[in-house]
Amino acid sequence: MRNPVPRPWRIPALLITISLVPLAATTNRLLWLSDASAAPDPAMARFEGSYSILVFHIVIGCMFLILAAPQFSPELRTRYPFRHRFMGRIVMIAGIMAGLSGVWLVLAYPPGELTTPIMDIVRAVFGSILAGTIVLAFAAIRRRDFARHRAWMIRAFAVGIAGSTQALIIGLWLVFYGTLTPESATVLISLGFAANVAFAEWRIRTLKRGSSSTILSRV
Repeated sequence: MRNPVPRPWRIPALLITISLVPLAATTNRLLWLSDASAAPDPAMARFEGSYSILVFHIVIGCMFLILAAPQFSPELRTRYPFRHRFMGRIVMIAGIMAGLSGVWLVLAYPPGELTTPIMDIVRAVFGSILAGTIVLAFAAIRRRDFARHRAWMIRAFAVGIAGSTQALIIGLWLVFYGTLTPESATVLISLGFAANVAFAEWRIRTLKRGSSSTILSRV
């Protein structure tokens, strides 16, 4: 059966599909914030009516995921190099802001009902990693080191999209165990980040081997 998605858009379509879980969750939060008659949400109690940084983090994070997805298509990069460079700058700025605003949410607001100090540390560390990997990706592309630029952006996207993996892991936990505790939530959130980082490193190594094989085949 023929794939209905054109080849240049297959990678972006896959990445956007994977992003749908965090995008849906953040959209739901925005809808809750816009509905004055909505029932109180215990998960939002920590923000105490001060939602500006949260809204900024949600919007800029969604922008990062949606705009970054097409950047990973080799065909689109080759066909539209100016668009790739222009959108890449926007993606980098959005990713850095998403990471730093995530760190700010951890530091500036009190813990939630399922939050532990270790969870806050994990979130702050990975928010910093998101921003840091993009800075390193920018430094690499300034040196025209395309391989390192691609690797750092893969790592950044893996961290940014970790919400999908975390939602899957937490969903499986709820199916088998029924409830979350602060300790189990901390482990599952951390596991989601770790799984995405491990997959990113595997993907980077796979791309490196593919590049080496291509070079050797031309010798």
